[in-house]
Parts: sequence; structure tokens; C-alpha cells
Amino acid sequence: MKKLLILAAIAASALAGAQEGKDATVPDLRGVAPPPTGGPDAFGYVYADSTTDQCAFDFIDISGTGNSVLAGDDMGVPVNLPGPALDFYGETVTDIGFTTNGYLSTDPTDTGPDLSNDCPLPVSPSTGGGGRYYPLQDDLITADGLFEYFPVCPRPSGAVANEGCYVFQWNGAEHFGGGGELFSFQAVLYDTSFAIVYQYGAGNPEQGSGSTTGIQNLAASDGLTYACDAITPITAGDGAACFYHPDFPFGLGPDIPEPAAPVPAMSSAGLIGLGLLMLGLALVMLRRRA
Repeated sequence: MKKLLILAAIAASALAGAQEGKDATVPDLRGVAPPPTGGPDAFGYVYADSTTDQCAFDFIDISGTGNSVLAGDDMGVPVNLPGPALDFYGETVTDIGFTTNGYLSTDPTDTGPDLSNDCPLPVSPSTGGGGRYYPLQDDLITADGLFEYFPVCPRPSGAVANEGCYVFQWNGAEHFGGGGELFSFQAVLYDTSFAIVYQYGAGNPEQGSGSTTGIQNLAASDGLTYACDAITPITAGDGAACFYHPDFPFGLGPDIPEPAAPVPAMSSAGLIGLGLLMLGLALVMLRRRA
């Protein structure tokens, strides 16, 4: 009888463990130094940063050639994409909201008031909406927001040859109340592989310690955090973070494995049946020994 009770306890423990594994929560990544590679998220995006060989830093400086479309504090403007539409978490994107606070929105009517950085991702934005590209979301003042489209991108994505890219650049950015230390950063969005690259110049005094870097879908139900209120080697200057779309992930090399197939969750009925089967096997073993 004692052996039966022990086996029953083991079966119950296994049953409880299997049930517990079904609950998914967003890990709290605030202040945690990001690993150099990460993902996949539920959609299949993965990332790598420029401390690996999977994401080259190659800043496309458009300060002399780009269109100056944005400046100020807590501002946002719509930008029409003059080339091919983008795919972002399955959403077709033809217009983007470009904001002074270090993020892009797939909602072109976003006027940029979201100054309280959103993380860990996914999370509903504190204000505004749309799918979100977060190169460096924070309470920023931007002296000059620039935009330029390249039919052949000067920085190859590593996934598709000779594809175009959209470059959004924050020039002369500073943290609100931060003493006027200026820095620049940019988001590069590729029009065929749908890769996303964030690149950072030197001079950011906070180095990401109060910012969000990552991506998130329109429903705020799926996202991939690179950094959340964490100092990172890339935001200190001359660094990059690359996010790769699941349809074009394997310019990445060996450092990022192919995403594993998801393990189907077992239903409650299945879990109960498994527990009963284990108890039945335990009874058979005890009778044989008797």
C-alpha cells in the first residue's frame, strides 16, 4: 500500500507539472542585460546584436540626403512608404507614424505622445496604438527626424541581395531633462526580407537604461524584447540590433538555431487520462509482485 501511495503521488506530481507548464507569462526583463541573440517570439522573429557576427553595424547617415520631416517634443508625423509595402507580424504596412520619442507605429495617425517606455514586450502601449518598432523608446526631444528610401539599400540585410530599405533617423536626440547631451540613432526597414535593424551612434548618456528596444504586433499580444530599461553594449554607441522575419531568417549563420516546432499543449482530459494510466500501471506492478 505504501508503494501504491508513493506511485500515486508521483503520478499526481507529473500531472500537476504538465498542467502548470501550459501557463505562459511575459518574463520581467527590466534592467537585465540582453543576451546577444534571442527569440523566436510566437510569430517567429529572432534577433541578434552586433556583438555577434549576425548583425553588422553599418550606419547609413542620411543627415545630408534625407527628408527632414519631424522635430520637437512628443510629436509624430505620418510617412508614406514610396516603395514596396512591408510585412510586420502579418500586417501589411504602407504608412508609418514617425515619432520624436524613439518609436515607429504602423498607425500613421499616432501623434507621438507615448513618452513612458513600454516594456517588457508585449504590453499594451501606455498611449497610442499600432504595431510598434521600438529602436529606443523614451521621453526624447529630437532636433531633426529624417526619412529616406533606398531602392538598393547601402547596408545589405544579409538575407536578400539588392533589396531596398526605408531609413528613419533621429538626429540630435536628447533625453528630456537630460542636460542636452545629443546622440543619433536610426531604424532600417527592409522591403523584401522585412528585416529590421536599429543602429546607434555614440553619446547617449543613459545608454538604454530607461528605454525600450524591441518589436511588437498590432494587437500587443506578441513581441520580442531586446532591452528593457537596461544598459546595453550597442546603445553605448557604434552598435546595432537586427530582427529577422521568419520567412527570411537564415542569413543568420550558426549562432541562431532554427526555431523549434512548438510542442502541442495537452488538454485537461488528456492530462487526466495520463494520470489514470500511470495509476493503472502502478496497480498492475504491485499485483505482479504480490
